[in-house]
Amino acid sequence: MKKTLLLFIPVFLLAVFVAACGNNDTGTGLFGQGNNNVTFTMGVQQSTNGVQFTWQPSASVRITNMILGTNGFSDTITDNSNQLYTANQVWAYPNEYTGVTSGQQWQFSFTGTDSLNQAYTSTANLTIP
Repeated sequence: MKKTLLLFIPVFLLAVFVAACGNNDTGTGLFGQGNNNVTFTMGVQQSTNGVQFTWQPSASVRITNMILGTNGFSDTITDNSNQLYTANQVWAYPNEYTGVTSGQQWQFSFTGTDSLNQAYTSTANLTIP
């Protein structure tokens, strides 16, 4: 009985470790480090030929794609730079948009990885002032 118990303990610990390392889509992992807690604060700034949308991440992130849209219009920006965008700093892609008017409601979806290389998806909304 003692040998069986001694054999069971390492097998049990291995099973717990393997299960904890699996992808559970919650981003919490074994030690509770969340990766789906990235949020973005959106803004808008005047540019040469229109406006640019600004964004400020709550954590340092790499962005793979940003999809933005309003009322039947959408655009996808792919970022292959692997740049780490610093938390709480305002950033903007060089893309310019025309026809943006006060009161429009825009939606944004970001996908990428955080500074720990954990995947995230985050959405944000902006009403043009």
